[in-house]
Formats: sequence, C-alpha cells, structure tokens
Amino acid sequence: VMTASAAIATLDSAYVAHTRVFTMPDQPGVVVLKGGGDHTLSKMTKGSYTTYAKAARLETLASKVLNSWTSDQSVTKIILDSSFFKGESYNPYWLASDRTNGYISHITALQVDSDRANGDQTSSAYSGYRSTDPVIKTGTLFKQTLKGLAPNAKLVKGTLPKDAVELTAVTSQPITTWMAHAIGISDNTETEFIARHAAKAFGLTPSFESVEPMVKNMLTGLGIDSSQLVMKDASGLAQANRVTPKMITELMVKVAQGNSAIAPLESYLPVAGVGPGSMGGRFTGANAVARKFVKGKTGFIPGLYSLAGIINAKDGSRLAYSIFARSADGKKVGWSTRGALDTVATRFYSCGAGLG
Repeated sequence: VMTASAAIATLDSAYVAHTRVFTMPDQPGVVVLKGGGDHTLSKMTKGSYTTYAKAARLETLASKVLNSWTSDQSVTKIILDSSFFKGESYNPYWLASDRTNGYISHITALQVDSDRANGDQTSSAYSGYRSTDPVIKTGTLFKQTLKGLAPNAKLVKGTLPKDAVELTAVTSQPITTWMAHAIGISDNTETEFIARHAAKAFGLTPSFESVEPMVKNMLTGLGIDSSQLVMKDASGLAQANRVTPKMITELMVKVAQGNSAIAPLESYLPVAGVGPGSMGGRFTGANAVARKFVKGKTGFIPGLYSLAGIINAKDGSRLAYSIFARSADGKKVGWSTRGALDTVATRFYSCGAGLG
C-alpha cells in the first residue's frame, strides 16, 4: 500500500520500462543487452504465458535483432548491463528461504519472468524457485534465442560503452498494469521493481535504501505523520518493517476522499468476493453480505495478518479501515485469522458511519 501510493504519486500512468540491445561500431561481434527494470520480460513462446499480462518477450527482442543484423560477423560477446538499478540485489532483511520458496527474486534490472525457474502458467512443471543470478540466466536465454547468430558468444557482465548504438528494443506494459497486478495478488518482486522505478523518477537512487525516504516524503505531503514508519524494503517481507494501522487508515482516508494524488489506489484494491485477486475467495458464510462492498489489500508475514482499504457501507457511508492481527502474549495467529479479519470488516460494513 505504501509503495504503490508513492509510485502513483510519482510516476506517470503511461510509464514503461525498456529492454534494449546495442551494437558496437568498432566491434561488430559485440552486442549489449541492457535491462531497463522489466521483471515481466518473458522467455515464453507461442501459446505459453506467465502471470504477467501481455509481457514483452525475449523471442521478440531476439527476432528484432536477427531482422536488423546486417553484418556477416556473428556475435562473439554479449555484455549484460543491469546497472539501471543500484545497490544490493537481495535484501539482508529477507530470509534466504524466501528466494527458494518463490516469495521473491534478486532485484536486478535484467531478468525474465521475475526469475521464476518455470513461470509458464500453462505448464504442469510450473516452478516459482528463483536463481542466485538472474542476469546471467537472462543472458544465457538471450544467447539461445539468437540461435545461429551467437553460437559461441561469451557472456560478460558490464555497463554500456559510451560509443554503443541502439539496435532495437522491447517495451513493457504500462506501470499501471504492474500496480494492478502487484496489489491484486501481492507480487513481492513486482512491488520491489515498482519502488525502484518510482525512486529513480523521484530523484533518488533506485535501491532498497531509497524506499523509506520516498514513502515518508509522500506521507508528509499528505499531512500524515510518518515518524514511526520503518521500511527496509518495498514489498513488506522484511520483519524489521514497522507501520501502524493508524498510518494506513489515514492513508486510506486520503484515497477514499478521491481528490488526492493517490486516489487511483482505490481502483487497484481487490474486492471482497470478486476474483481473481487475493479477496476473491474470502468473505464467505455470514460475511458474504459484505461481498462487493469491501475493498482491501491483504497482508501476511509470519506472525501477522492484516487487511486495509475502503468500505462502501450499508448505510451509504464510506469508511477507511485497517485491521492488524498479530501473535503476542503467548497467542498465535494462523490461517483462520483471515476469517476473523473478514468478520471485523463485515461489522464495519453493517454498522456504517454509526459504528461510533
């Protein structure tokens, strides 16, 4: 919620990311693959598809290279440039298991399918496992896609030489598509990418360290006290993060009022009982009366469940809310806690502005 709000306030709705290929006039066998921070760039072919709608494809980029290649010289070296992002690629506050269990990838400006081992949604062998080096992995796939043009090309990490000339490029879907997807299904990698693009546009270094100051600046501009906010990352996986329900609720008030820079956030919030977002299968039984009327961003890390958003209440009022449930004092929250949060939100819906 915090990350998306900062991005909405910072980035133009038509903002896109580019993955580019450059050639070297004085070195005809050298090409540069420069990542522009598009985690959705895909290795899928033909009828296969990933979780990211209409993503740019590596095979399209390679086809453009092959169609534009006029030299008799084959490609002997591919320079892989991921310098669009800065700083560490894997947050020290994240568990190593978060990568292997598919929760998050290394945040590199050059990768395919968010670095999933097999992101093909049509495959029974789908795997969310992430690698230790998405840049080299992408380079290897690019080399393979170039087929006979680069049979023995050497892969080298580096930065774009000054005299390089752009040959071709592919473009991502607009940032609004990313935000709708990230908020809808809680895509951690996608959220980190959104944050880095926003930080860069804001004038900060696109790194983990820029997330907190960027978000605090956004909150201050809305008149919200951010003194208790701690953001070690953008996705919320870091256990060291600290945010209060009051802070989130005050933010949702600004969203619900409809006249602030972050008002578009409401259109991205999952809706109770409406798929395919994270709220699609929730609000069942007695809570079904609030379906379609409760909008909310779900949240979970071990020891904490949360739900926050906007409610179009039964009495016609609009409510901003944030509910946190966490393990404490010897009591632990579990999977059933989600139903309890739904019940609280349903009571808000039923009581409306008269909840006191």
